[in-house]
Amino acid sequence: MYETDAIRCFECGEELEELLKTVYHIGGENYICEDCRETYYVYCDDCGKLVHEDDVFPVNNNNRSVYDFYVCRDCSDHYHTCDHCNQLYSEHHIAVNTIQITLCDDCYSDYYFTCAGCDDVVHLDDGETIDGYCYCASCAEEHRDPILPYSTKPEPIFYGGNAGYGVELEIDDGDNKQEAARAIAEAAGDHVYLKEDGSLSYAGFEIVSHPATLDYHMNHFPWIGICETALGYGYKSHDTETCGLHIHASRSLFGSDQMEQDLTIAKIMLLVDRWYDTHIVQFARRDINKMRRWADKPNADIRPEDGDIEAVNKSKKTATDRYKAVNLCNRRTVEFRFFRGTLKRDTIIASIQWVDRIIQYCRNTPLKDLFSATWDNIFGNTEHAELTEYLKQRNLYNVKEEN
Repeated sequence: MYETDAIRCFECGEELEELLKTVYHIGGENYICEDCRETYYVYCDDCGKLVHEDDVFPVNNNNRSVYDFYVCRDCSDHYHTCDHCNQLYSEHHIAVNTIQITLCDDCYSDYYFTCAGCDDVVHLDDGETIDGYCYCASCAEEHRDPILPYSTKPEPIFYGGNAGYGVELEIDDGDNKQEAARAIAEAAGDHVYLKEDGSLSYAGFEIVSHPATLDYHMNHFPWIGICETALGYGYKSHDTETCGLHIHASRSLFGSDQMEQDLTIAKIMLLVDRWYDTHIVQFARRDINKMRRWADKPNADIRPEDGDIEAVNKSKKTATDRYKAVNLCNRRTVEFRFFRGTLKRDTIIASIQWVDRIIQYCRNTPLKDLFSATWDNIFGNTEHAELTEYLKQRNLYNVKEEN
């Protein structure tokens, strides 16, 4: 007769004597002693099976400091794991259960929201509140007001070089303001930003370019797309009573040091004063009375007997009034603000070319020589097709001046 093998505890190996000790069956031919059961094993609260502590999972029913019950691996398939806190919950305490994410009630309410645009569940750090609604980044872009407050001044992005010309173009009287603004912003990319302007009607806003070199404005700036898009929404600029075109020139374009810059500005004021009534108003396409309100004559009163320093001092006396044809109130730029608004690409370019030409001429011409300079000395042969054509249209090309 053969002796059968003794039954031993699956965990500690101790021989089990069924008449003397309580034995626990854990499946198959495996048993454990009472001591090991108390140390390593628990009962699944769902199926009642005795399971090793490494194979049992606590279920949390919205009290994270206290677990309500424990289930075995097989029974855990009937519960849900929160993707944020990684704890197991019954279906009753799951707030979100989609293909993308599963969240318990507390994690959803503390850290997530449902996008008002696309209904995706998004972490709070990746959302944006607009007009009281929370959106994901993609939907926020669609619902964000593309038109910034008037006081907004983003950090400039320079295109083509570290100095250039920035354009402020006012448009008005169009349709579907927000939709139009988004379309213009899309056509312009990062080249412009849009701002409210209190001088315009409710439908109007201002297109503000980041600074760019003349060459960049002529050959790379998306002015055609900007103008065509605005026109497509019924917007106007020239044919309004409200709109202007302002051109900001980086002060570094006027000279290599402060004195040279100030002197070039004074020279420009001398010429603008001289030609304001006869040439500037005609170039600007504006009524002289309205132009005097928004872009008045500098009235620097620079005379032939003035030296460089006296001319600079006289020009600086105008620096407190921003409503001058040449506005010196900005720290980094000089603003030429007398042009009438336009949605013609070539007119915008011709205006920038005009500003560039007068800066270059005055920077390189002594003050004393400017008193005898004529309009055609500066603008008669600029080699810019847009400016030349525009001057011809305005009867400002090959001008005979009276002495």
